[in-house]
Amino acid sequence: MSKQFSVENFKVTFECASPAENLSCEVSHQQSDDAIFINLSIKSDTPIVFPECKLDVSFPFDDLHSLWTPCLHGHPKSLRNKGIPEIWTSFSSHISHVSPVGCFYNLNGDNKVAFAFSDMKNIVKVQAGAYEEDKAAKIIMSLFTIKAEPMTEYTATLRLDKSPVGYHEAIARMTQWHESLLENGQMPVPPAALEPVYSTWYSFHQNLDQKEIEDQCEIAASLGCKTIILDDGWQTDDNNRGYMFCGDWDVSNKRFPDMAEHVAKVQSMGMKYMLWLSVPFVGKGCKVWDEFKDNLLFYSEQNATGTLDPRYPKVREFLVSTYCRVVSDYGLDGLKLDFIDEFDMTYATGQALLPDPTRDTESLPEAVDRLMMSIRQELTKLKSDILIEFRQRYIGSMIRKYGNIFRVHDCPHDSITNRAGIMDLRLFSGDTAIHSDMFIWSESEAVESASLQFINTLFSVPQISPNLKTLPQEHLAMTKHWLSFWNDNKQVLLNGKLSSRYPEMQYPIIESTLGNVKIMSVHADMVCDVFTDGEEKITIVNGAMEESLTLRCDEPIKVELSVYDCLGKKVSYITNHTVEKLSTIIVPKSGYVTLDAIAADK
Repeated sequence: MSKQFSVENFKVTFECASPAENLSCEVSHQQSDDAIFINLSIKSDTPIVFPECKLDVSFPFDDLHSLWTPCLHGHPKSLRNKGIPEIWTSFSSHISHVSPVGCFYNLNGDNKVAFAFSDMKNIVKVQAGAYEEDKAAKIIMSLFTIKAEPMTEYTATLRLDKSPVGYHEAIARMTQWHESLLENGQMPVPPAALEPVYSTWYSFHQNLDQKEIEDQCEIAASLGCKTIILDDGWQTDDNNRGYMFCGDWDVSNKRFPDMAEHVAKVQSMGMKYMLWLSVPFVGKGCKVWDEFKDNLLFYSEQNATGTLDPRYPKVREFLVSTYCRVVSDYGLDGLKLDFIDEFDMTYATGQALLPDPTRDTESLPEAVDRLMMSIRQELTKLKSDILIEFRQRYIGSMIRKYGNIFRVHDCPHDSITNRAGIMDLRLFSGDTAIHSDMFIWSESEAVESASLQFINTLFSVPQISPNLKTLPQEHLAMTKHWLSFWNDNKQVLLNGKLSSRYPEMQYPIIESTLGNVKIMSVHADMVCDVFTDGEEKITIVNGAMEESLTLRCDEPIKVELSVYDCLGKKVSYITNHTVEKLSTIIVPKSGYVTLDAIAADK
């Protein structure tokens, strides 16, 4: 079965492999002021397993220089890749793994074609890139590539946006479209989700100790952190970084003799307390192993760990009741829920591939939705402002219904990847709180270099993870300064209009504007355009490891100029400085400058 038509300069093709006799398909389109909608409807008289189908859209390769996607995509596979891949590369989108979206743009940062598919729940194989045979660009959505449950009807829409706006505005429109399709059911973001975090992971891994964590929290609170995330290790005496002992979620009494008292003590320091749990894993070393060993999607011999199958009601009931128990018993403020992207039928083996009457659905995406919504509903009954964190790659549109914090994927020591991940998340996550990956740095590192961990994460909620007891005093002063700087400017950093040029260069200049105040971070030896939108105060942070910044403006402007180093010490001040059309200002490495416009009549 094949259908083909054209709309404007888009050539649309729909193909269905080996369709059943009673299968019908309709492909249509409609247009609005800012987008073209390709509507797909597939129907069957009786429930059947739908065959693989493909929606293919091609268009001229005109003024297309880069492709923004919300995840790893292309070759080589790299978090930093914003190139245009060959069309044979793909990424998989489903309920717990990114969203089926992307944006072709040019080097001026102008949107050329932004695309978003309405099915955020089921597995969709997404291809977007260059089709060399036709010298064209292509977008391909492949459906039912993994055997799904029998159904009678499937509908979906591909939205194509050619609006002449910045790429970041086109991405925001895709976000808003998905929000409307999900009836704006995003989980509310409480104020605590927007406060700096101390994480135990990179400095302590599974080597946790109650007294040590309390000592760290005391220092973290004095530096400006308002939340702790106690990561993996609290539930086991084992230090081997595996998951064999995940599943019971009982506290290791050796590590935490009195967990409830410990949590209360940390909370008395003014910090919220969040606990890590691995959602799908049940290890062979757990007491509940025998109860759930036959309710798995798959089993890893290497990790001696199974991935639970949430299509079984007993699995969902166990997980929901477990999370309610730990929150209630220990007085927690939130949970870090890890690895939900393991709920993926492409990994399923054995019995998981066969029907089972003890499941209440054969659809894994439906089961995941039921599980995660139940977790949200039951936890918010216990605590209305509960914090729930997920991390890249499970950060798609639907995940915003289940959690209120998205964190960048693990990138220890790599502040540039942290910056790029933050921007990708900020652009497509609406008002969900975006956190940096918890970052660390070498204790022997110069403070200017260590400051880059903060500078590259300014436009997110910072998570830090050093051993605060062993940091040099200068590093502690640097940490306190940057957390103070972030807190003083958080309204602009988090709530301003965010934009950045050159995503393909890992967002080398980022800016956020709120009212007449703008904050910029510069991460390469590039020219900064200033006072372009009626700003009255601009702060520019020097993240380029250079000793100067180059500024450009339409007309010379008089400013009050203050320059600071990376510890917040003011190193120069000029009451009446003229910023020329092109000028250079001396700013220390990892320092910053504030420019306050002086009214013309003064």
